[in-house]
Amino acid sequence: MNNTNSPSSRSALRRLITVLGIVVGVLVYAWGWQTTDISLEETQNPTRQASVQRALRELLSPNIFDQDFDSAFADANFLMECSDEMPEQPPVADGQPFVLITPACGTRGDIVTLEIFNFAANAPGVLRWIPPNGNARPLIPVGYESSDMTLDASGSLTVEVPVPSIRGSAGEIHRIEAESRVPTGSPYFSSTTRVVIEKIVETIFLALMATTVAVPISFAISFLAARNLMKQVTMPLGSVLVGFVLLPVGWLLGAAILGEVGQVGVRLGRDQQILGIIVPLVVIAANAYIASAVSRLPLSGGFALRLRSIVMGFLLLAVMIFVLGAIGGLMIWIGQELVGIGKPLADSVEFVSNVTGVLVSALGNFLSTLGSLVDYGIALLAGLLTAFWVASTGTSASAGILKSLALIPNYVGGGVLGLLSGAFLMIGVALIGTQGALLTLLAPIVAAVLAGQVASQIYERWFNPSHIKTNTSITISWILFGVVAVLGFMVAFNMLGITRSVINGQLPAAIPWFHIGDMVISEYIGTAGLIGAVLGALGGLLVGTRSTFPLGMVVYNTTRTILNALRAIEPLIMGIVFVIWVGIGPFAGVLALTLHSIAALGKLYSEQIESIDEGPVEAITATGATRLQMIIYGVVPQIIPPYIAFTMYRWDINVRMSTIIGFVGGGGIGFLLQQQINLLRYKEAGVAVLAIAIVVTVLDYASATIRERLI
Repeated sequence: MNNTNSPSSRSALRRLITVLGIVVGVLVYAWGWQTTDISLEETQNPTRQASVQRALRELLSPNIFDQDFDSAFADANFLMECSDEMPEQPPVADGQPFVLITPACGTRGDIVTLEIFNFAANAPGVLRWIPPNGNARPLIPVGYESSDMTLDASGSLTVEVPVPSIRGSAGEIHRIEAESRVPTGSPYFSSTTRVVIEKIVETIFLALMATTVAVPISFAISFLAARNLMKQVTMPLGSVLVGFVLLPVGWLLGAAILGEVGQVGVRLGRDQQILGIIVPLVVIAANAYIASAVSRLPLSGGFALRLRSIVMGFLLLAVMIFVLGAIGGLMIWIGQELVGIGKPLADSVEFVSNVTGVLVSALGNFLSTLGSLVDYGIALLAGLLTAFWVASTGTSASAGILKSLALIPNYVGGGVLGLLSGAFLMIGVALIGTQGALLTLLAPIVAAVLAGQVASQIYERWFNPSHIKTNTSITISWILFGVVAVLGFMVAFNMLGITRSVINGQLPAAIPWFHIGDMVISEYIGTAGLIGAVLGALGGLLVGTRSTFPLGMVVYNTTRTILNALRAIEPLIMGIVFVIWVGIGPFAGVLALTLHSIAALGKLYSEQIESIDEGPVEAITATGATRLQMIIYGVVPQIIPPYIAFTMYRWDINVRMSTIIGFVGGGGIGFLLQQQINLLRYKEAGVAVLAIAIVVTVLDYASATIRERLI
């Protein structure tokens, strides 16, 4: 049998494909060259070359130092438009600087000769043309690039200068002034350098604050965004749905009750300091006594024990919120007192008092800000903690009941819980959608995912009852998921009326649908909740409460999506938003860099967890360790060294990013650099550029040294 695919034909085919690939690549790059408007003609423009040479020369000649000078002046008179009478020249004294001009009259564009005598030897000098109105302008001699010049060893110089074009000055006498400057005393830092030092220190701390705040948040998030850890986390669907339904209940309970408890603690610590110290201690002692007494009660039966656990858990949560609020109130009071003490000292002319006052004021401001953060966020924190506590408690309490359900109640319970969970989920997503036209797409996207999951479950239950995963069944399941998800998206899109939001950028119309007490539910929110209820009920009915739910993968995918979305937004854009919110200054830069650092470090940290050695993890798990113990002893020791390296690198990045953040008012040296560039003050801008380069280099060596010692 002849082989039609001979080696020579295959080789020819490969060569043809290679040639075609090269041709396509050349065409792509040619198109890209044209699209990016790459042209060498502009680089040959003499004006542009002169401008870039000047800019580079001044950037490389930063105005770092200043020095005091003794100046000497001399001038000569010049008549614009020659006449019979020549201008009278200033008198010349023996040994004093003077200037001779030849000729002493002319018109614009004429070249005249200036002879400068009796100035200091080798002194720098400058020429100025002063018209009758007194508005002096630099005078650039022929062959020079600026008005600056250097006198010779005898303090003399002969140059040719063009007569400038000044309209309406015919017949008037102008002055040509020569100035030489002789340095006196030692050089010192220029005002530009002092401002740059102040701003570069601000930049370093701006980056430090952003990195410091981002690290603990990213550390916690990284475990949720690590696939190898989260894929092992599964729960019965019924428990997940119970917890999800109880989340909003716990939120409302915590924000309404425990949030107010926390505010009482804040007011007590801020306004009545003695009670702010004594009452929390009494509350802690009372809670410990009650817990000890209740634990000794001879309770029998699971219900009584569980009720005791719930009551004691709620009391402990309330004590924690109250004590935290009191600490926040005390911090506000202490901070205000320290600021009051430090401010007069900071205004003192004595160095020691001034430094002491600045440090005391800084400490007071720091404590006051932390206390205010507790004040503003205590209700939010109470809501979150209570929500998760209620969800966790409800999940544990219902686990036994859900496990004991018969076949039909199992699916009916799944349908009821799915209805409530789906409604809550879609209502929450729809509420987010009311904050922006583009966010309205979240509701149909979530509906599409739910619809696709329902379709996959229908296929698995009715058309693949053996639940054997083959390539064919997986392919069919994915195709069915995709088709139904698209249909679900289109149906939800039309039902929610999102067309005008996406096309015209309008928020969903707040058309009242029905009332719950004083609360009005809009048609958009109500329709979204109805869609979620239907899809959730169908899903719950199909799988029941005892089916395994991949909770970890849901959390993983959600976390990674949020991190990717945050990382896709440049800090510059975040800086613009935060400048609008908190005003121009470094605080806006800290917020912008913190948010972006959380997204970037969360990704880097989580990928490091995904690449750990599984051996220690398996060994610790085999001993019967809990999941928390496995993470503490098996995962954390492996990730600490690279975490330190990533953190130092991120600080380095934040220092450089803060320069760009400053261009939109985010504080730091970038704001100063932008002003200098806009004013074409390239020598001053060179100081800022040099400072940035020095700081980045020092940080690079410092981080390398720290990594070498710790890793």
